[in-house]
Amino acid sequence: MNSKERIALRLSSHGLLSKEENPLDVLRQTVGIQAQTQSTAELNMALRTQGLTAQHLSNLYESQTIIRSWANRWTLHLFDCSDWELMISARQDETFLSSYYFGQKETSLKIIEDLTLLFAQRKRLSKPEIEDFIHQNFPEFSFESNATALYGILQSMTHQGLIYFDASKPHANYELISADKSVLQNAEQAIEELILRYLKGFTPAGLKDFVKWSGIRIARARKIWKKLELNEEEPVLLSSMERQSLLEKIEKETIISARFDSLLTGYEDKTWLTPENRIADMWTKNGLLMAPIIYDGQLVGKWYYKVTGNPITFLIDHWLPLNKGQLEEKLLPVAEFLKVQIKEIKYTEI
Repeated sequence: MNSKERIALRLSSHGLLSKEENPLDVLRQTVGIQAQTQSTAELNMALRTQGLTAQHLSNLYESQTIIRSWANRWTLHLFDCSDWELMISARQDETFLSSYYFGQKETSLKIIEDLTLLFAQRKRLSKPEIEDFIHQNFPEFSFESNATALYGILQSMTHQGLIYFDASKPHANYELISADKSVLQNAEQAIEELILRYLKGFTPAGLKDFVKWSGIRIARARKIWKKLELNEEEPVLLSSMERQSLLEKIEKETIISARFDSLLTGYEDKTWLTPENRIADMWTKNGLLMAPIIYDGQLVGKWYYKVTGNPITFLIDHWLPLNKGQLEEKLLPVAEFLKVQIKEIKYTEI
């Protein structure tokens, strides 16, 4: 398989060559979508779903069909609820690092014990309610200015399958919901299922790619990988007809996704898509993963936007030629999803 065929097959696996009707199918395709900034996760769903609206997503959030949680790589993701259960099941036997408690492990463990009892009674707690509970019952607990000490407690409870975030609430003013821990699977069975799901959504991919994506230790993953009799590399056999069909789908075609897309987070080797000399353009020093523009099977640039009032301005940085007409057609659904009018599209060759 040459590099262009690999790119075509991965774009297809990630659902970027044809749109789904159901946003839940999009979430399930890659077992969640990274959501440090939830709006970028929603854009990644919108770019893969026919006619997705913010109201449709709001309904799925309100019913807790889609939830937000720390999960793979302990980064925030949006999940179909059953996929969250799968991911947490797969990682439940891992050791939660004491460093996450920021020198307050003993107090933090007591807080977790009492919060677990409180969630059993209340089922849902807001950020102010959690903070007030800790202030009143554990005055010795030191809140850091950036809230990382509290996050250590909440991440530990997530790791145990006890809670997840209400995706309808902004993360800055979160609400947490009590989870049904009884639905968790045996960890080894969950990892086995997760590997198969990963390979379906990320193929072609190998063991090291799975480890990079999931955060599961390679020794643990390799044991199950071997049990499934999988090659550690990325062997995929395609007929000449399948190869030709994939290549035709990306030939002279423009494909975009939003920031933090699984294309950029799901593989060990960044250079499968991003040339070595462009990695710094796509992975910024402050931790942002930029939104890719792919044309004719190559990464040719990145895009972002600014909204002032209603009009939106799209900013395009590119280092290779692109098809402006096609790109502008791809950006139209972004503006429609955000319910804004396009003011202008600015191009900069870098």
